Amino acid sequence: MQKRRLWIGLSCIVLLILVGLGSFFFFFPAQVSSTFGKPDVSLSMGQVRRLAVSLYLQRGQLTRAKQADSAEPQEFQIQPGESAAQISTRLAQSGFIESDQNFLNYLIYKGYDRILQSGTYFFSAAQTPLELAAAMIDPTPEDVDFVILPGMRLEEIANLIPTSGLSFSSDELLALIQSRTGITLPEVYREASDLEGLILAGKYTILRVASAQEFLQDLIDQSAAQFTPDVVDAFVKQGLTPYQAIIVASLVEREAIQPAEKPAIASVFLNRLKVGMPLQSDPTVQYALGWNGQSNTWWKTPLTRADLEVNSPYNTYRVNGLPPAPICSVSVESLIAVAFPERTDYYYFRSACDGSGTHVFAESYGEHQSNACR
Repeated sequence: MQKRRLWIGLSCIVLLILVGLGSFFFFFPAQVSSTFGKPDVSLSMGQVRRLAVSLYLQRGQLTRAKQADSAEPQEFQIQPGESAAQISTRLAQSGFIESDQNFLNYLIYKGYDRILQSGTYFFSAAQTPLELAAAMIDPTPEDVDFVILPGMRLEEIANLIPTSGLSFSSDELLALIQSRTGITLPEVYREASDLEGLILAGKYTILRVASAQEFLQDLIDQSAAQFTPDVVDAFVKQGLTPYQAIIVASLVEREAIQPAEKPAIASVFLNRLKVGMPLQSDPTVQYALGWNGQSNTWWKTPLTRADLEVNSPYNTYRVNGLPPAPICSVSVESLIAVAFPERTDYYYFRSACDGSGTHVFAESYGEHQSNACR
């Protein structure tokens, strides 16, 4: 009887051992593979099994966010050469994950510990550890360098979106530009009738995941910050508000080919404004005409006599004074040219006849006519 009990006891122990071994060799690896995917091929079977046990027992910590209702994302820097263990420790210390060791085990299991990308990230405790890991192995930068060239109108800026890497579409941006929903204009732009010209030319660093509203507001705010008190005071001395100065600068931007001529061109427009002469700027007509399907451009050239008669408040051949809004994005250089123009008696300018892209300036209409190409 005692032998039988002993045999039964030994059988149970053996069975438990077999079950344990089966779990170690088959159950845990299979379950972890189902949850986390296949392990890194460089791991030995022993490493896979040991990691599988740990990951299975702590799987809840890895598949749920530490704080689902967490606040805004916080910046997290990964330095070149920083180890996966160091990164895991800092993530835990920053409150993004519950356990640095569990997270490190996952990184090793997937082979991510060797391919973490240095750079700037924006993490939140509302993200799961799996989402954090996926972000850190993605070589795609968190942000985008978005370049706006001087002289672009808003439609041309929107046309840059599809190839920018940003997460919204051109149509979304154009719709927002029209509606201005949720967009707040800084004080320096308080006179603006629309958003044209409020975004200065230049390079902007934008989060890749930014919405159209965040993108537009950020660019407007960064542009407005360029209007220092000294520059605004200089505009006032020219008899202009900041918004009026942007309008003049947009004409300078489209007229000037050589940057060195911008202060002289600005002086022509300012001189004309002071005496009540029409500005007669071709780019305002081009803006009024809009898209030209024949030449596939927003800036038709050359203009015809009929074009100069187009009925539009932007046509400075027909309407005296400034157009109602800027016609394009301007560079800081063009704004400075308006703030600090050359002191001249010029009222006219036209393209030089040598094809250099420069202009010849004149004080009188007779002199202007004599500068015509023959």
